Amino acid sequence: MLMPPLIHKWNMLKDEDKDLFPLLECLSSVATALQSGFLPYCEPVYNRCISLIQQTINQDMANTASPGQYEQPDKEFMIVALDLLSGLAEGLDGHIESLVVNSNIMELLFQCMQDIMPEVRQSSFALLGDLTKACFQHVARYIPDFLPILGQNLNPECISVCNNAIWAIGEISIKLGAETRLYIPLVLNQLIAIINRPNTTKTLLENTGKIL
Repeated sequence: MLMPPLIHKWNMLKDEDKDLFPLLECLSSVATALQSGFLPYCEPVYNRCISLIQQTINQDMANTASPGQYEQPDKEFMIVALDLLSGLAEGLDGHIESLVVNSNIMELLFQCMQDIMPEVRQSSFALLGDLTKACFQHVARYIPDFLPILGQNLNPECISVCNNAIWAIGEISIKLGAETRLYIPLVLNQLIAIINRPNTTKTLLENTGKIL
């Protein structure tokens, strides 16, 4: 009984309507809780999230190229869409594979991971970790592109970004196994610095310790 009114609201709201923010956050929690019970609704929700991310990236590129002609986008649309995709990946687990394979999510994720806004990178790294757990076969070929970016974001001054980057590295290393050694030089010095840094938060220490 919960989903029909939520989906009705979802269909009524336009992409530029900021009322989407709380709805996307709500759907993320629902998708995580319902797990495979969310399958009947997952495809249109997934596709719209991809569309919101693509639109925001396109608007940002247009603004960068011609700031006087195009307005700067509200990146909150992209952030909540990334978070909802994380909720889908966590809730649907392997069932998300068919959606991932038919979309350009990895290319979009690569761009989001390099965004200047920390909150965008934070959500991107969380999604990368969730996709690594759910369907690593589609993440694997992008690892040489993703890991250098993760290594560049191991700055404990940005705790949430750093923590999500470390968590994503940990999930990737679990899947890669012995192949992880190929990428150790990209992250080792930063991880050791985090471990040795005074007043490092408990969560950062725990996630870093799991990798080392």
